Amino acid sequence: PMAETTEKEIERSLLQGKNKNEIWKMYKNTEEQHKVLFFINNSATLQHRKKYMVINLLLAAALLFITCKKLLVAFSFGTLDISLLLGLVVPTINFYILREILRFHRLGFKFLFVLSILSLIQPENHHMQEMTILAIIIGISGYLYKHMFPQNEQITA
Repeated sequence: PMAETTEKEIERSLLQGKNKNEIWKMYKNTEEQHKVLFFINNSATLQHRKKYMVINLLLAAALLFITCKKLLVAFSFGTLDISLLLGLVVPTINFYILREILRFHRLGFKFLFVLSILSLIQPENHHMQEMTILAIIIGISGYLYKHMFPQNEQITA
């Protein structure tokens, strides 16, 4: 659909080094302004991608580690039942978020920050290793969200 094409075009423009204001000027007169604004504001600039690439990969590695642990636990029971399906919910969400943060999408960092804080409620995450990794994930995702998508760089109609 058009939205997917527009998203890819915006992504391509950002990867070519264009700034968000330049991209907004190109698309602001389209009939789907709200979607264009969302795509522009949801993507990091090339400058931010380069600057935060290493720390973003560390965040992705921490998320992948936790996700693999959750998958091992889910499959360790050896039966195909409701507990297996429930055990796959968190890893499925984590893989979606992993995809989003590796694409430098704002919502991925926001979801990861909020869901990591909420996961501290679960008793299975009250072990030192999980608490440490979750603290790292919360810290890095919050930091990246704040620095890659500063309020003054958000485009408004």
